[in-house]
Amino acid sequence: MSEVIVFGGINMDVFAYVPRSTKEGETIEADSIEFYLGGKGANQAVALSRLGVKVRFVATIGSDQFGNQLENLIKKENINTSNMNRKEGKSGIALINVLKDGRNEVISFPSVNKKTLSQQVSDESLQDCSILIGQMEVEPLQTTDLFKRAKNNNCKTILNLAPFKRTNNLLMENTDILIVNEIEFAELANKKPNSIDFEFVNKTFPQLDLPLGMTLVVTLGEEGVITFSHGKKQYFEGRKVKAIDTVGAGDCFVGAFGYALLNGHDIFSATNFANCASSIAVTRKGAAESMPSLGEVKSNL
Repeated sequence: MSEVIVFGGINMDVFAYVPRSTKEGETIEADSIEFYLGGKGANQAVALSRLGVKVRFVATIGSDQFGNQLENLIKKENINTSNMNRKEGKSGIALINVLKDGRNEVISFPSVNKKTLSQQVSDESLQDCSILIGQMEVEPLQTTDLFKRAKNNNCKTILNLAPFKRTNNLLMENTDILIVNEIEFAELANKKPNSIDFEFVNKTFPQLDLPLGMTLVVTLGEEGVITFSHGKKQYFEGRKVKAIDTVGAGDCFVGAFGYALLNGHDIFSATNFANCASSIAVTRKGAAESMPSLGEVKSNL
């Protein structure tokens, strides 16, 4: 039995640690180049597993050497990968520049991630599942179909609307909890503000046309998190840490949020737990590699 199913992408992340952003036509020297397990789906599955959750990861890897490496890396994390397929073609790759202050610039090439199908998950698996987590790395129609099937099997659904894509009403109607970062929130609201902060999110939220009963969680980086749920809202300040690599912090938040709900936390307590977990992840290099253990999170709450 898997308590949580994660349906999403898996990539080989190629990190370049650089002093600053490049200008058009410019070449700069990286301090180092490193390779890590990544992809939002894989990151979230690792976050859950390291917190002690039984998690099933549903994804697709390629027939290339990266596919072999990704399969070995994900299996080391005590994750059920029996629903992970291998297809002809290149595995997903992300090219990531990490700046001195921990901010990042990402170019993603999904490749065979686009071939992941809802039917890789059986109805029996959904019946045993408490929470289904998805993102937008897989074709939206496949995620929609799986979310609809999950709701028919009384499974709670969490959608991380990243990377941002306009989605269909059916997917939103079958989503219990929607998690976005500040940029995705602005895209969701179809606005282009000069700055995206707590005040903007708070003022704009009532203008969103979200399904009745949906919970919305908006992460604001170092500024914190705001959660809207069933007519209530709560803001959580960002934790003061020295960030060295913010890649995967949002995925850590999603995985930790799922863990907390699974273990009896209410929505706002789950937000606080996830906020703490992601503050630990940004102090380490890598995406999946940066995910904290349960003991580390509890000691920092």
